[in-house]
Amino acid sequence: MSKKKTTLISLLVIVSLAIIIIAVVTPSLTPFFQPRSDLPPEIDEADETQIATNNDSSSNQTAATTNNTTTTTIMPTTIDIVSTTSAFPFVQRWAAQYENQQSASSGNVNVDYLADREIILADGVSGRSDLAIVGVPDETNNTLEVPVSAQAVAIVYNIPSFPDIPSGLRLNSTMLFLILNGNITWWDDAAIKDLNPTLNLPHERIVVVHSSDDDNNSNNNNGNSSSSLVLLKQYLGLQSLNWPKNDSIVASGPAELAEMVRKIPYSVGYVDFSYAVQTRMTYAAIGDADGDYIVPSMQSIGRAVDVALQFHNSSTDRSSSLQQQEHPPPTINRSRIVSGSYPIVGLYYASLLANDDDRDKEEEGRRNAAMLDFVEWIISESGGQQTLLEVQYPPIYPGNQQLATYAEIVIDTIQNSLTN
Repeated sequence: MSKKKTTLISLLVIVSLAIIIIAVVTPSLTPFFQPRSDLPPEIDEADETQIATNNDSSSNQTAATTNNTTTTTIMPTTIDIVSTTSAFPFVQRWAAQYENQQSASSGNVNVDYLADREIILADGVSGRSDLAIVGVPDETNNTLEVPVSAQAVAIVYNIPSFPDIPSGLRLNSTMLFLILNGNITWWDDAAIKDLNPTLNLPHERIVVVHSSDDDNNSNNNNGNSSSSLVLLKQYLGLQSLNWPKNDSIVASGPAELAEMVRKIPYSVGYVDFSYAVQTRMTYAAIGDADGDYIVPSMQSIGRAVDVALQFHNSSTDRSSSLQQQEHPPPTINRSRIVSGSYPIVGLYYASLLANDDDRDKEEEGRRNAAMLDFVEWIISESGGQQTLLEVQYPPIYPGNQQLATYAEIVIDTIQNSLTN
C-alpha cells in the first residue's frame, strides 16, 4: 500500500512540473504556431526607407499647416550701409539701438565707414549698399536724400597754457583763415590776442592738423573734400584752402584728427561736433555775421537749423513726382543764419537708391522694405532722433511738419518704384 502511495505522489510531482514548464515556454512558442494571416507583415529595408520618408513628409506638412494657422518665422534681412566717417559717433549708436529696440524687426544693420569721396565714387554702383549716410548730397546719381541729422563743424584746439585755455577761444572767419593757411603761426599773435584779451595765450607755434581726405584740396572740388571741410570753406567764403607747408600734420580721417589734436600740444583742427563731444575736446567760439561769438551746442546748432533750413522748388508738394534733379533735398542757407545760431552748420542725409535693376526683384523688395523701416526709425522722434541727444545734436524732425512731409514723399517715391 505504501508502495502505491509513493508511486502516485511521484506522478503528481511529474505532472505538476510538466504544467509549470508548459506555462513558461508556451508564450515564447506562440508566434511559431500562430497562423501567417495573424502575423504583422514583414517589412524589408527599402519599404522601411519609403515609410520613413513618407512620415517625414507628413510631419513637414503638418508643421507647415500648423505654421499657417499660427505665425510665420521671418528670416532677418541684413541692411548694408555705408556712412561718412564723420558721422560715426551717432551712426554706430543708430545701428546698435535699432537692432535692440526692433527685436521683432526683420532687419540687421551692417555699417562700413568710408571717406566722403569714396562714397561718392561708389554711389549708384549696383550692389554698393542699400543706404548711404552722407554729409554732401550727390546730385550726379539716381538717388534721393532724406535729411537725418544736423551737421556742425567744431574748431578744436589744444593749448596747454597756465591755466589751460578752455573752450570758447574766439575766432572769426578772417582769423581762422589766416591760421589754417599758415599766415598766422603763433598763438600769441596780436590779432588773436585782440579777440581774446582775457586769455593767457602762450608764445608757441601753431600746429595745424587736417584730414588726408582734404590734402591738396586747392585743386579739388567739393566732391573730393570731406563734408566737414565743405562746411568750413562755406563759412570762410572760399573755394579752396592751402594748408601750411611746414607747421601742419595730416591725419587719416576724423577719428585720428581728433586724437592728434588731443595729443599734440598747441595744435588746432576741425572735426564734426559729435567727435568733439565724444572725446571731450576744447573748441572755439566762432564769429557770426553780426560779430557775436557762438560756441557749438545743441541749442545754437538747433537754432541754425530752425531758421536756415531751406526747401527747394515744390519738394513738399505731394501732387508732384519727386526726382532729385528737379527737387534737390533741403539744405542750410547760410544767409539766413541769425545771431545766436552756430554758423558752421549743414545736414547729414540718408541717400537712397530708388531701385537696382541687377538685383532679384523679390530680394530687392525685401531689402528695400528693411531699409525704409530703418530710415523711418532714424527720423522718428522716439528712435534715431532721440539718439542724437547723446552726442548733443538737436533732433530736427519734432515740430517740423514740412520736413516730415518731405521725408514721407521720398519714402513713398521709393516704395512706388518697387511696383514699377
